[in-house]
Amino acid sequence: MSKLVCAFIPGNAFRVLVSVCAVALGSTSAPAQRITLDMQNKGNVQDYLRGRLDRFPDKSIHHLPAAQIAKARAAAAAAAPSSPVRAPIYPFFQPSSRSGSVNYGFMVGTSPFSEDVHGSSVPTYVVPLVFKVHQVATEFEADANNNLILTGITNKDATFDPTQAAPACLGTKNNVPFTLAVQSPIFQDHHWVWGGTDLGNTQYVDAFQRANFWKAIGEDAESYHVRLSPVHVLPPVVLDFPAGSGIGLPQSSSFLGPYSACAPTVMVDINYFDELLDYIVIPGLKAAGVNASTFPMFIGGNVLWGAVINELPYFIPEAAGYHSLSDLDPAQNYGVTQFGDEHVFTWPDAIPLSHEVGEWMNDPSTANFVQLYGTSPNCQGNYEVGDILAGVFMPPVTGKNGYTYTLQELAFFSYFYGGPSLAVNGWYSNNDTLKTDAGPVCSLF
Repeated sequence: MSKLVCAFIPGNAFRVLVSVCAVALGSTSAPAQRITLDMQNKGNVQDYLRGRLDRFPDKSIHHLPAAQIAKARAAAAAAAPSSPVRAPIYPFFQPSSRSGSVNYGFMVGTSPFSEDVHGSSVPTYVVPLVFKVHQVATEFEADANNNLILTGITNKDATFDPTQAAPACLGTKNNVPFTLAVQSPIFQDHHWVWGGTDLGNTQYVDAFQRANFWKAIGEDAESYHVRLSPVHVLPPVVLDFPAGSGIGLPQSSSFLGPYSACAPTVMVDINYFDELLDYIVIPGLKAAGVNASTFPMFIGGNVLWGAVINELPYFIPEAAGYHSLSDLDPAQNYGVTQFGDEHVFTWPDAIPLSHEVGEWMNDPSTANFVQLYGTSPNCQGNYEVGDILAGVFMPPVTGKNGYTYTLQELAFFSYFYGGPSLAVNGWYSNNDTLKTDAGPVCSLF
């Protein structure tokens, strides 16, 4: 039986503290991932340590007491407005040359396929995440089977705060990770020109959506937009993880050979974290204006989400972020991402952020399915614009603050549903890496 005593303590109108008072956590066991020395020799260690760019949390796994979850659900139901508020979402019904049928789904914004094409905006709340853990590891080792394990685990308090300067990795200027995230082209305007086509001065994912449906929009293309606006920056949310649910990692490790982390990293259990966010943090931010008509984006620093509860000394890296729907109100979308600065355990700066915002905007319900694509047997059947190009970056972008940002290239609508492309320049991704649509259905066998 899992038992967790968890208190929600508001420090002020906007600050949240999740304080775990007593805990005895249970978890369904999962086999530890393995990393071999052969993988290390082939240069794959870094990608393994970073894990996937995203992974949906398992909403069926509960570590919070059932009574606490039931109370949160009852409170959400009682507080639900008589007229539900919703972010702008539109359905699409589009013929697909890949499937030979009409595909349907939902996207954020207003339809680029309608006769009355116009722009829309989603109020956005950007929230820094501060992680507190009570265990740290001092080293990595490989066991007799070449498994990667954490060693030297001790009970020690550690705090990971992206609102604090990180000069060890970033130097003396532009060295606050959360500030860099807020100042990134995800939230700030930049002038975009792709393949010689001027897409205007706007946010990165807004430019992507405009380019995504360039030919469908036609003469109104330059006026179409889906902006994150206005952008509200909230004070930090402090999350306190008991032993067994989060652990701090060393600044560097001899096992990693040529790799060296210039700053520590924190690893936390993704499902336990998501419960804290869904049932405690997001409801606590309603007073700040967060509701289903808005998009809250939670940003940590050097943090990895994965499987840790009852798995130590193993940690299974699973995600650099994700977007999801609240269990209390499925209309409430939210996003989570790292904004790392050490680049061994984390992806470069705005890569996960651009990945998650792009995927949320194109698949807010997480249920836009397409015919299987990818490379057999690793086929994928959901409309996730970042996954197929994970690890493929856009040309560097220098922000107004002088910092050079790294953004992920994203796949266009027509890649998934088939050509000819509706996108700018007839492309299938926004740096022209994908030269055709996904082609014949991918076989799982």
